[in-house]
Amino acid sequence: SGGAAVVAQRTSPSAEVALYTTLEAVAARILLDRVITVCSVYISPGYQLQYEELEDLVSQLPAPYLILGDFNAHNPLWGSGKRDARGALVERFLLSTGLCLLNTKEATHFSSATRTFTSIDLSICHPSLYSLFSWRVIPNPYGSDHFPIILEFNSPPAGLQTRTPRWKFERADWATFTDSSVLACSSLDDLSIDDVTLHITRHILQAAILAIPMTSSHLPKRPKAWWNKDCRQAKKEQNRAWGIFRRYPTPSNLIGFKRKRAQARFIRRQAKRQSFRGYASSINSSASIKEVWDRVHKIEGSYSAFSVPLLCRNGICPASLDEQADVLGEHFEFVSSSEHYTQSFRQHKLHAEKKIVPTTGGLQEPYNSLFMLHELQMALDSSRQTAPGPDGIHYQMLQHLHPSTLELILYLFNRVWVEGLFPLSWKAAVIIPLLKPGKDPACASSFRPIALTSCLSKTLERMINRRLMFYLERNNLLDRYQCGFRSGRSTVDHLVRFETVVREAFVNKQHCVSVFFDLEKAFDTAWRHGILQDLFSLGVQGRMLSAIQSYLQNRTFRVKLGTTFSREFSQQNGVPQGGVLSVTLFIVKMNSIARAIAPSVQYSLYVDDLQISVSSCNPSICERRLQLTINNLVKWADVNGFKFSPEKTVCVSFSRRRGVLHEPSLTMYDVSIPVKNEHKFLGLIFDSKLTFVPHVKSLKMKCFKSLNILKVLSHVTWGADRLCLLRIYRSVVRSRLDYGCIVYGSARTSVLKMLDPVHHQGLRLATGAFRTSPVLSLYAEANELSLEKRRYELGFMYFMRIRSVPNHPTLHCMEQIRYERTFSNKPSVVPPLAMRVRNSAESVGLDVLPPVVQCMSSAAPWDLVPIQCELELTKYNKKDTPRDVLRQEFLELQDHYHGFTSFYTDGSKTDSSVGCAVIGPGMQLVRRINDSACSLTAELYGLLLATDKILKQKLHKSIVYTDSLSALRALARVGDDRNPLVIEIRNRLISAAKRKKKIILCWVPSHVGIAGNEDADRAASTAKDREVDLCKIPYRDYRHVLKFSIRRKWQEEWDREINNKLHAVKPLLQEWESARHRERFYEVVLCRLRIGHTRLTHGHLLRGEDAPECEHCHIPLSILHILLVCPLYDQERHRHFAKVYQEHTPLHLALLLSDEPLISHECVFNFLKDIRLLDQL
Repeated sequence: SGGAAVVAQRTSPSAEVALYTTLEAVAARILLDRVITVCSVYISPGYQLQYEELEDLVSQLPAPYLILGDFNAHNPLWGSGKRDARGALVERFLLSTGLCLLNTKEATHFSSATRTFTSIDLSICHPSLYSLFSWRVIPNPYGSDHFPIILEFNSPPAGLQTRTPRWKFERADWATFTDSSVLACSSLDDLSIDDVTLHITRHILQAAILAIPMTSSHLPKRPKAWWNKDCRQAKKEQNRAWGIFRRYPTPSNLIGFKRKRAQARFIRRQAKRQSFRGYASSINSSASIKEVWDRVHKIEGSYSAFSVPLLCRNGICPASLDEQADVLGEHFEFVSSSEHYTQSFRQHKLHAEKKIVPTTGGLQEPYNSLFMLHELQMALDSSRQTAPGPDGIHYQMLQHLHPSTLELILYLFNRVWVEGLFPLSWKAAVIIPLLKPGKDPACASSFRPIALTSCLSKTLERMINRRLMFYLERNNLLDRYQCGFRSGRSTVDHLVRFETVVREAFVNKQHCVSVFFDLEKAFDTAWRHGILQDLFSLGVQGRMLSAIQSYLQNRTFRVKLGTTFSREFSQQNGVPQGGVLSVTLFIVKMNSIARAIAPSVQYSLYVDDLQISVSSCNPSICERRLQLTINNLVKWADVNGFKFSPEKTVCVSFSRRRGVLHEPSLTMYDVSIPVKNEHKFLGLIFDSKLTFVPHVKSLKMKCFKSLNILKVLSHVTWGADRLCLLRIYRSVVRSRLDYGCIVYGSARTSVLKMLDPVHHQGLRLATGAFRTSPVLSLYAEANELSLEKRRYELGFMYFMRIRSVPNHPTLHCMEQIRYERTFSNKPSVVPPLAMRVRNSAESVGLDVLPPVVQCMSSAAPWDLVPIQCELELTKYNKKDTPRDVLRQEFLELQDHYHGFTSFYTDGSKTDSSVGCAVIGPGMQLVRRINDSACSLTAELYGLLLATDKILKQKLHKSIVYTDSLSALRALARVGDDRNPLVIEIRNRLISAAKRKKKIILCWVPSHVGIAGNEDADRAASTAKDREVDLCKIPYRDYRHVLKFSIRRKWQEEWDREINNKLHAVKPLLQEWESARHRERFYEVVLCRLRIGHTRLTHGHLLRGEDAPECEHCHIPLSILHILLVCPLYDQERHRHFAKVYQEHTPLHLALLLSDEPLISHECVFNFLKDIRLLDQL
């Protein structure tokens, strides 16, 4: 056996060199202090080497180069005791080519057969490299027959083995950081915005240095996790045996060395195996979510280190790392340059930009008011922990700043807002290049830029963006069919709409011709001046427009490779990469595209993903309308600085008609648009017959690949536990199956069943069930719905969600089913989603149009002040604190709010009714709520009634007492909330505050004798005697009704499985806590015992053998027979199951294997261990 390889560190830029040779050789170009080609060669002893082969190999290697390898050639020139024919050939090759030999005649190989040392490994270099390297051999082969050879730089290149220091936030002393972040300053008004920014940034970093440790800049040594003291001892013994043999090369010493080497290899293999098993077993439900996913990603290989590319410019590789970074920077700068614009648009752009967009005025607009502290806090709370920008400040630092420092940051933000000038340091980005999948790493265009910008800048952007989106949404200025990055919208909305359009065409025997567009470099070439014009035309002016103008101007970036930066480049056009505002501004630029589309053409728009379609019985009509629309879209793109890609734009003709169909002929830029039978749109593959077979096949392959992580983590005797594996399955695999399932769920049953094996295998791996376990038993044991039931659940909840969103683009096609009678009369035609959901709901007795509360818009960001919630009493544990103490503490709190009018609210939920009540001075309000409402909805309705009463009575100081801590926390949470009742209450409280009315919400413990709270509780319980007063509830409240109906139907199906082995143990479907065990082995055994399928009893089905029989009773072997019947084990049975016999209870599997068995599961395991069958299950 042989072979050759070149392994390069990821921190060293490298690229493979393609070789065309008959030799076993590989080569790579590696950037050190210069670009060096390293070629690894292996020439087996029996190979007939030709001189021409070496010449041909060298001719393909870019100079300078190193040729390293096992030549199996002997020559005194490099230390051999003899000269053979191959040695003479290599010597002639060296003399004729002028190459240099680095060998110093030291032995490089040991032959255990002859017990001799030879020099057969050669190191050949280009003459220009000879003086740069020193050559030496390590005299220990470390278990191999070749000695390691070290080539060392005589003058090592500086700066290669370094990394960027990082903050160790897990060891941060946040109290010290907060105290140190207090910034004492007299006045900042005299400083420029850039100076204030620099001053605050430096102070935050100084506080961080005092309280947060950092990693070093040196690359850490990464010891093997599996290396232990046994490995260390085995290595010592192997080295000792080698030293003895090296000095005294006798046969007995050789045998002793080989023995120690074999022992060391065995110990290392065992250590690796045990280490991995321990690591996999540590991924369990007791670990934190972050720890679990960190370890899962490491096992998946998702945490691969960044690999520095080796790029070429015009066929020449730059000789330094900063020049390599410059190559990428030049490419990214070119992508955003005006050279991508057409000549006509460049002229239009030049003329249009002479007219300045006015940024003055608009001070009376509320969105131009100064930012408030609660807006800053809301922006920080909604930020995710992302990498920092060039200034090195993280969000975690900003979230732990002293309040006085936050006030200074707010001062800086308002300076930027008023003066309309973003600091220059915030306009600079660091670009991390990431290689696109399947692309050539030697080409700069193969890399995707990931921009890191200042977290301070992104915080202000988030505040501006919240105001801008509120203005655009409140005034309905965005296109209705733009669903990208808008609250309450998603990609699924367009998938549902598009499928409905095609289904309607099918039922009417029409063609539906669709065109899916692709915009070239849309984000990078968006016209900035055009964005400002569009904002101004939408009514945005003043500070908002001025700040956005500054935000877009003078953007720069530097490319980072390892710890090396390129020179500074400029982004001439487009929206800034990595900016929070960027997507919103891009949506604004795309907003006018709807004017280019005729009303007779259906379209969908998700950011820059555009689809148009026309349905007609006559394909020519479709073709004509689409071509006119395409022409209009091209004109729109020419005016707005965009360009469609005719090669990537795709046309698909949807039709159920058979035979040869008319293929649409559409053109763009005088180039024919390709017509295909299928196209992936927003993650779903739509085929021309809408069978979804291509999508399901593709999805199945991806999901099976994702299951590999479960296969690694799950084992019969070790691995992650059941709960953790189920979580991973649901997150990694089932989430893929869920996306778009309400749309592709319209495929034939036979097609959808192709996905069932993915679901079943995932559950088998997670639970440890045997491979022959029945599918229904899998569902019951894992307490997991089938994919069919889950698709129905997701479809119904999607329907409920869009009914709660006003002006939702999908609402009309869900509530008003077109051609309903036609679909009913043609059962062979698949109906649209709305009809499928309604039919499914009716089959389980659900109302498909229950009353829901419409989501109302939140108050304006500048008005969204925190709600005053008094939570003083939460510091007392109700269970541990006497009732008298709680009442006394309440009276003291009530006395503190002397002069406030007191109200008490409570919600009540029983099996038959839901109600709420408000108790106040001389008044009592009781309302019955929709029976499907949850307890939180009841509490929120009580608070809503109380605030309404306060506003009507014109009380200036009021306090509302409630025992619902969840309701108060939902109201106190500043930011977006999906519960419409929370939004409505918050809006009422904000309205009251504007009218100088003070309303405080206070939590009190329930059922401790607080008079008002007890009265409200009794009043709420009387709501069952009333008719329903409040019918509308949040759509999420119907989830438990839906789950109950699905569970009921599932239970009915399970009740019919009387012959199922698991049914005897688990007749009622529910989650069993006992299914989880601290040891994976016993968890798997218990699962297999309950299902009744084990390796012992059902392994014959996989091996193609006859069913096993009990050797004692000569009847088929089963778990029931082993545990309860076989007389061979009576003695062990009486010993371990004594409690059953003592109580004279008839033996049944449920007494041993149920969730709360009479005989503990440990006794069952011990019984199986005693009869020596435990390890055979």
